[in-house]
Amino acid sequence: MDVQVFIDLQDRLDLESTLREDVKDAIKELNKTCRLASAKLAKAHSVPKSQTREIIDAVAPSFQAIRKCISTLVGLVEPVAFYKYHDMWSNAVQNACALVVFAVYLDHARLATPEDIQEFLGCRVNTENNDIAEFVITLEEYLHALISLFSELSRLAVNSVIVNDIQRPQEISTFASDLYSGFQLLNLKNDSLRRRFDSIKYDIKKIEEVQYDLRVRGLIV
Repeated sequence: MDVQVFIDLQDRLDLESTLREDVKDAIKELNKTCRLASAKLAKAHSVPKSQTREIIDAVAPSFQAIRKCISTLVGLVEPVAFYKYHDMWSNAVQNACALVVFAVYLDHARLATPEDIQEFLGCRVNTENNDIAEFVITLEEYLHALISLFSELSRLAVNSVIVNDIQRPQEISTFASDLYSGFQLLNLKNDSLRRRFDSIKYDIKKIEEVQYDLRVRGLIV
C-alpha cells in the first residue's frame, strides 16, 4: 500500500486547518471593529437629532476598518468554498450590516438599500440568490440587519424624549410602521428570520407607547 496517499491527505487537512484559523482571526478582528463602531453609534441615543451628524463623522473611520476586515475574509476564502465556511462569519457580517443600516437611518432618515451596504462594506448583497461567483452578503444577512433596526428605533424613541427631542418619536413611529408593513409583504420561510420578525411587534408597541404618553401629556398634537 502506498502511504503517500495519506501523507497528501494530511497535507490537505493541515492547509484547511490553517485556513480555518486565519478565518477565525479575521472574524475576531471584524467583531472587535464592529464593537467599536457600535459604541460610537450608541452615542446617538444620548443626543438630539441635530447632533447626529457629528456622530456619523466620528464613526466613519470604524466603517473603513470594518470594510478592511471583510476584505481580509474575501482574500482568504475562494468563492467555491464560500458556503463551506459561511457559518463562521455570518453573525459578524450581520452585525456589520446592522451598523450600516442604523448609520444610514441616523444620517438620512431612510432605509439602507443593498447599494448602501455595498458602499460601506465593499461586498454586494446577493439579492438574486444566484450561484456564488464572489464573496457576497446573503439576502438573509441583509434582512436580519433590517430587523435589528427595529430595536434601535424603539430605544431611540425613548431616549429622544429624554433629551427633549419631542418630534423625533413621531418620525420614528411613521418610519417603523412603514418598515413593518414592508416586512409583512414577505413570505419568510427561514426559521431564524421568522422568529425575529415575530418579535418586531414588541418594538413597535414600545414606540407606540412613547407616542401615546406624549399625546396624553399634550406634548404633541
